[in-house]
Amino acid sequence: MKRVLVLLVATFCVVMLSSFASAELFRDEMVDPNGWGINQSTSDNTATFGYDYSADGIPEAPNGQGGDAATRGVKLESNNTDFVDSSEFFTLFPLGQNFTGNYQLQFDAWQNYSTFDRENNGGAGTTEFLGGGIGYDPNGTGNAGNGHQIISTSEGGSGSDYRAFKGGLFIDNEDMACGSRNATGCGGSGPYETLFPGGTVPPVAQGQTGVPNESRPGSSSFQWYTHTISVIGDEIRHQITNDSGVRRNILIYDNANADPNNGVPPPSVPTDGNISIFYADFFSSVSPSAAVTFGIVDNVVVTIPEPTSVVMFAMGGLGLAFVGRRRKAMKVGRCDNQVPGRQFRQSTRMDC
Repeated sequence: MKRVLVLLVATFCVVMLSSFASAELFRDEMVDPNGWGINQSTSDNTATFGYDYSADGIPEAPNGQGGDAATRGVKLESNNTDFVDSSEFFTLFPLGQNFTGNYQLQFDAWQNYSTFDRENNGGAGTTEFLGGGIGYDPNGTGNAGNGHQIISTSEGGSGSDYRAFKGGLFIDNEDMACGSRNATGCGGSGPYETLFPGGTVPPVAQGQTGVPNESRPGSSSFQWYTHTISVIGDEIRHQITNDSGVRRNILIYDNANADPNNGVPPPSVPTDGNISIFYADFFSSVSPSAAVTFGIVDNVVVTIPEPTSVVMFAMGGLGLAFVGRRRKAMKVGRCDNQVPGRQFRQSTRMDC
C-alpha cells in the first residue's frame, strides 16, 4: 500500500511539473496583423500576415498545432518596394505583452533568396537577415539589438552570418559558441555546419533556375528551422534546431557579466519585456528578384522553460517507487556543451 501511495504521489508530481514546464504564456500562428506593432527604419518594409507560403512550394512549418491555418504565416520583406539602395530593417512585436522571470521564445523560420541573382552577380542584393529576441522594449532606442537578440543570413553572404546582440552591443566573434560569426568559420564539426551541412535547393514551385551558392554549408536557406531563446535566471541561451530535429547552442552567456572584450553595455541588460521578430536588408544593394527574396515566420510561442533537473528528479522517484531496488539505466539526451573560459561561454549545463 505504501508503495502504491508513493507511486501515486510521484506520478502527480511529474504530471504537475510537466504541466508547469509546458505552460504557454503566449502563442500566435501569425495570420492576423491585429495585435502586432512594428518599428522600422523606413517604410520600405512589408509584413504580410496570413500569407499562404505553400504558393512558393514551402511545406508546413514544423511546430504547428491542430486547428492552425495550414501553411499560413507572416511573410517578411525589406528593401522591396521603392528599389532605392539603402539599409532597411524592422521589428514586429505583440502589443501589450510583457514577460518576466524565466521564459522562452520559440518560432519557426524560413529564408528565401534569388539563386539566379547569386549565380550571375556574385550575390548582390541576396543577403538578408531574420531572427528575434527577448526583453524587447518597443519604446527603446534602436530597432536592431534591443534586448537580447539573435539574427542570421539566409545564404552565408556576410562575414558575420550569425549576429547576436545584448542591448546595443554587437557580441564579439570570440564570444559566440564556436568563436566565429561566419557560417563556415567553425568548420564541419561546428554548430553552423552540423545544423546546415548544405545541399538545400529552392522548392520546384518557385521556378528558380540559378545555382544556390553551391548550397553553402552553415547557411539556413530553403528549409525550416526553429529559434529558441531562453532566460533562466541570469543565463541567456540562444539555440537553433534544424528541420531534422538537431539542436545546437549558438550562444550562451551570463547576463550579469559585461562583454569581456567591449565592457559595454552595463553588466545586466533587462530580460523582462516583450518579444521581437526581426527582419533586415542591412546592405545597400537591392535584389532585382523581390518575388523570391523574403523570410517566413510561423508558430510564435512563449512558454515557461522546463525545469529539467526537477522534472528528472521526480521521474527518478517514480521509477524507484515502481521497481523498488531494481536499478535501471536511463539514456539521457544531451545538447552540445559549451567551452568554459569566457564570460559569454560560462555555462556547463547539459540540459536543453
